[in-house]
Amino acid sequence: MNPLPGYSIDYDSISKIYDQVRAGEPEMILHLLETSVPQAGSRVLDVGCGTGNNTLLFKRAVDAQVFGLDPSLGMLEEALAKAPDIDFVQGTTESMPFPANHFDMLFMTEVVHHFPSLEPAMMETLRVLKIGAYLCIVTQSHRQIEQRMTSRFFPATVDVDKARYPDIPVIESAMLEAGFSEITSKSYRFAPIILGPEYLETVSRKGYSMLHKIGDDAYQKGLESLRLAYERREQLDYAAGYTFVWGAKT
Repeated sequence: MNPLPGYSIDYDSISKIYDQVRAGEPEMILHLLETSVPQAGSRVLDVGCGTGNNTLLFKRAVDAQVFGLDPSLGMLEEALAKAPDIDFVQGTTESMPFPANHFDMLFMTEVVHHFPSLEPAMMETLRVLKIGAYLCIVTQSHRQIEQRMTSRFFPATVDVDKARYPDIPVIESAMLEAGFSEITSKSYRFAPIILGPEYLETVSRKGYSMLHKIGDDAYQKGLESLRLAYERREQLDYAAGYTFVWGAKT
């Protein structure tokens, strides 16, 4: 199946190996719940849920009806296999198959850089939220992109992802223009981890989308440099940085 209009990456194919290179982020869910805890029975939507890793973590943490939305049928099939009690629905953020004023909370984690345009996505997100409900966009600022481990070994990815990722003021402005209020942003640095052999395996599989967007010479040079770091038994410590952008429908 081809990707839906506006989405150039074939995530139906990627879905077959996605969980081998990506996992859910428990710390991300904890930070989401610092600001907004859904009441029992409320409806929550994970926008751009992929294979449902964070959707499932969120479902385990709250007593709410949790839904997942993604344009890729392949991703949703993987998600449903691991979490059959969650409602996973195919659709794009620009045209969600839900009625107006339907959800008590929406969140999206590492998704906003895939949108063809911010404005229609923000307008549609506002439409499906109830009055008084919150949207949280979890993304990386341009400064946080510079601090990634992949930026060290694959410096060409910095400009690639700065072009893909709208910086935080741009996101805030789009939310404000769509009609959101109470817009706030907070940056976090997650607990540091040691990147073991699985990180090299992920990079070798091009498990990070920006690695598909740099030239082969730049990729091979970075991969060789990373392999040498492992051969030298260098300890690669990394603390991921994310920014949480909140807005309310009032």
